[in-house]
Amino acid sequence: MIVSYVCAIGIAVIFMLYMDGAIGVMMLAFLILMPVLSLAATLPLRKKISITLKLPDSAAKQRTRSAVILLEKDTVLPLPFLRLTLRADAHFAPVSPNADALPPRPDNTDSLSGRRAYAKWRKRRKTQLTPDILPLCLSLGSARSAEYRIPLTTRYCGAGTVYLENLRLSDYFGMFSFRISLSCRETLLVTPDIPELKANAELFRSVSTAVAAADEESESTPQHSASAMPGYEHRDYIPGDSLKRINWKLSAKRRHLMVRQDEPVALARLSVVLDFRRDSRALPEERRLMAEEQLIETALGFLMLCAKYSYPCKLSYADANGQWSSISIDSPDQLAVEAVTLLRGGCRSEEELGSLPMLPPELMQESSSLLMFFTTHTGADTAAALARFPSLLYLLVPEQDADSFSVPKNGSLWLVTSEHKLIQAGGEV
Repeated sequence: MIVSYVCAIGIAVIFMLYMDGAIGVMMLAFLILMPVLSLAATLPLRKKISITLKLPDSAAKQRTRSAVILLEKDTVLPLPFLRLTLRADAHFAPVSPNADALPPRPDNTDSLSGRRAYAKWRKRRKTQLTPDILPLCLSLGSARSAEYRIPLTTRYCGAGTVYLENLRLSDYFGMFSFRISLSCRETLLVTPDIPELKANAELFRSVSTAVAAADEESESTPQHSASAMPGYEHRDYIPGDSLKRINWKLSAKRRHLMVRQDEPVALARLSVVLDFRRDSRALPEERRLMAEEQLIETALGFLMLCAKYSYPCKLSYADANGQWSSISIDSPDQLAVEAVTLLRGGCRSEEELGSLPMLPPELMQESSSLLMFFTTHTGADTAAALARFPSLLYLLVPEQDADSFSVPKNGSLWLVTSEHKLIQAGGEV
């Protein structure tokens, strides 16, 4: 643009000198004066404008919600052009679906050709339009404010983040631009779809059998929950339930086995841990989020199944403050609320979690507990930490990453499929 304008001034000078002096002077004055006036009208606006990004607090998956950009100015002067980019992370569908994805970063930068390839990649990253970036050009006339709505489609559960970046104010001619030091970043919580798992699933039967075995080895004195009246609450029998809990009289009346719910002795022994340490491998962001969603939704589905059949579980996870948070899940409604709370922290890198221990300290002291450990984090340190757990362990990992996991001697490896099925490693689906 600037080169073309300089060429136009040169033509005006030639016209003034060799063709018509008066008209040439007028052309030259116009070409010089107009950019100066445009610049003078733009400069005061640098500190007179504000931009705000607003997102809903939460949304379900595969829903379209609007990101609202509020542009305001504290002056009567018209705003020429505010250029910026909106970037949405991989929790959302591409905002520029026709754009080409950026190629992978070159790994080998030791050689001369590798350094050249890396320099070329960096330059391309700065200039290329990618699917997660939407360029915008906003303007205001006499109005003091305006709203712009950008549709976003949620894709993966978790804390999706939207950014406004590279804000630059340019004049009417587009010859001058000024960087605006405003940073906008907002988060939308994409809620999970909790799958409905079946009670005849292999893992649920295995856990029920282990709980029943632990119950039979425990004290024979009945222990009742604070809210339960002995003999009043019942549910259908599930394979693996202790025979001591069957109400034979009621079962004979209803013609199918009924189990008392007033003795949650062994139920408190089932602990579920969601490991929010992010996989340390260099993976594409979409694949990483897919594996995390696969694991989180399946864990919530298993907890929902336990709550449905009155198997209260103790759920532990790293909260938004990077501390262990534990809660007993007693009902499906309670789990639905907790699912939103736990996703506010979500999966993070080990650096963000700091020195948080692998397991809640209180779990290491419960020698009779059963532990279900959901994780995407590979490495020998995970197996080494879990090997110190004193009792039975179920290690659950995404099916596509199972080959990179080591299994402690006191545990069994279970695979989480993309259809939220739970199968034992080496078994049949």
